[in-house]
Amino acid sequence: MFYSTPNLSDAGAYVLKGIRPMIDIDKVIYGEAVTVEVDANDWGSVVKAISYSKNKILVVKVVNGDNAVFGGLACLNCKIKGVKGVVIDGYIRDLEDIKKLKFPVFAKGINPKAGKPLNRGKINISICINDIIIEPGDIVVGDINGVVVIKKYQFNEILNKVCEIKKKEKYIKDRILRGDDLKDILNLG
Repeated sequence: MFYSTPNLSDAGAYVLKGIRPMIDIDKVIYGEAVTVEVDANDWGSVVKAISYSKNKILVVKVVNGDNAVFGGLACLNCKIKGVKGVVIDGYIRDLEDIKKLKFPVFAKGINPKAGKPLNRGKINISICINDIIIEPGDIVVGDINGVVVIKKYQFNEILNKVCEIKKKEKYIKDRILRGDDLKDILNLG
């Protein structure tokens, strides 16, 4: 069990706004990032990066368009190769296949049109999504609420803050269950 993206966001993790789960997800996924930057016409680089992503999360920055760069066959390959999840700052397709596989995919949305396997992208480089620089090895966490990124050097600091947040939330929840009003607990008058 890992902490939720809202808790991690409250503790200082960076939120990847506009990227949401493409399937119903009932758990928190987390792992080190394998990064990819790719043109929207080139899904080949995303497929290639799957080979480097066992026990990790594939994080893809898509530039120059809105074609889908990930679909059902890539999803099947990810699941078989032990990839923990995929985060795409762009579009996917074959949602019915992804749902059947119950594989955690996060993206901006769906577009049935894809490009080609050009293999011109870059793998394991610094990428920028929503003004957030993501390095290979940064920690990526996704759940039903969305996706956050924790910089490697901030990992312990953020986990310590989350522990404090969880203690405070437990205290507040216990008081609510005893009948106290949330506005009074938070001194909102």
